Amino acid sequence: MTILTWLRRVPGLPLYPVLAAAYPVIYLYAQNVQEAITAAEVFVPLAICVGATLIVMAGIGALTRAWAAAALASTLLLVLFFTYGMAWDWLGSFLLGQWVLLAAWLLVAVIGLSFIWRFHTMADHLSLPLNVITGLALLFNLVTIGAFVFNVRPTAASNGSGVTASGEAPIPTRLPDVYWIILEEYGSQRVLLDDFDYDNSPFLDALRDRGFYIADDSTANYLKTAPAIEAARNMEYLDGPALRKQAKADDDWGPIYRGLRSPFEVQKFLDGLGYEFIYAGTFWSPMGQHPSADINYIYDKLTSEFLEVLQRATILRAFEDLGPEAPYDWRRNRYNQTLYELRSLRRASSLPGPKFIHTQLALDHEPYVFHPDGSFLTADEERTLSHQEQYIEQLKYTNIQMLAWMDQLLDVPAAERPIIVLAADEGPWPQGYRHDERRFDWTTASPEVLKQKFGILNAVYLPDKDPEEAGFYPGISLVNEFRVLFNAEFGLDLSLLPDRNYIWPDQSKIYQYIDVTDKVR
Repeated sequence: MTILTWLRRVPGLPLYPVLAAAYPVIYLYAQNVQEAITAAEVFVPLAICVGATLIVMAGIGALTRAWAAAALASTLLLVLFFTYGMAWDWLGSFLLGQWVLLAAWLLVAVIGLSFIWRFHTMADHLSLPLNVITGLALLFNLVTIGAFVFNVRPTAASNGSGVTASGEAPIPTRLPDVYWIILEEYGSQRVLLDDFDYDNSPFLDALRDRGFYIADDSTANYLKTAPAIEAARNMEYLDGPALRKQAKADDDWGPIYRGLRSPFEVQKFLDGLGYEFIYAGTFWSPMGQHPSADINYIYDKLTSEFLEVLQRATILRAFEDLGPEAPYDWRRNRYNQTLYELRSLRRASSLPGPKFIHTQLALDHEPYVFHPDGSFLTADEERTLSHQEQYIEQLKYTNIQMLAWMDQLLDVPAAERPIIVLAADEGPWPQGYRHDERRFDWTTASPEVLKQKFGILNAVYLPDKDPEEAGFYPGISLVNEFRVLFNAEFGLDLSLLPDRNYIWPDQSKIYQYIDVTDKVR
């Protein structure tokens, strides 16, 4: 057989199982290519999907000696595997349990395989059209990915604003440990009262009793974690036009995500004083670890957000509620990760100083997996509670854990007590935003919705002075947090920025910052 003859036969070979196996991973990546997903997150599941499909096809083919039919049968099983999770999302509330859908999927598999075997002689004729269909579907997504990846823009290194360079000051005689604890989506007292009908004053009063200052009118500067933390770390507002020049598209998060992995002003200043940088990140890969940290606490059993979304579409959803040892349960994975991070925070507290501990706790961020006593909130229990009730259940747990940790941390002589900043990166998500995050039009948001999204918890403890006398004030925003702190504790003379709040039109235009401070405040 000549090479030319072999090439002519290729279109008729059953290639479509491999193309179909690659499609779910490539499609999900194409839909989220602007999210700076790492290569490992894509290639590992891609290899598993293609490899497993080839093994199944080879097994069926070896048993039946009907290779075209084996290709069709393996593709049927692949489709059932990758559509189970979506079917459960659509139909789960109408069914008695997972066993009903599993039985239905098994029935479809048996009927489909029987039909394929009954008409297996026709399978050869389906190879070419199925190759074309799956090939075109895959090609469309590859074009989307390629258009983004190869639309190269010049990318400047993120070196921070250099804002602390002008703040020359003698090295203090005492270098207290610095804790910067971010509680995701923890709303202010006003937000919790107005939007969740919950009075959080007992927790805030407990913090005040321990010496904390509560900035009652504090707000986030941006409505999403990445820009909010990037601005807070560098004590400077983001330059939207400059970032857009580095981006490949209006919705390319790359420049901001690269900034999140770069050295930042707060860290660089403390590093210059001899502080060790200790970081504990979240499940979200751009903030899962920090390359500049001396110590990273990483929960190694946690999958990425990309892999979780992919897995939740599959039949692995059937194993979510089988208890602590379930082979797959993404909600319990988040639960265990948070427990690990809380333990890491306590372990880091015992290390010698001076140390700068920065952690991002996914508490008060969905999924809500904690009862107030710390027990696991199952998926079935979650369905019986409203979103507001789920949020408050987890917030109560957060409060209990934070107070217990504070008591441990502050149970030392006054001269050994640390600086503590306990704040949120953003407020809770309004209902419309939760339902369609990417296309939600923030330019139409009412002042009430904006106040919910921007109002945050912000509490500060200084070991040697009253925070209010040191310069903290009720409406301080995250961009000024360390400006005031460094002035008060390390003798700098940094000017304060106006406290501003910025939205974008929607997440297809993440560098078009619109000032809505007048509406928020």
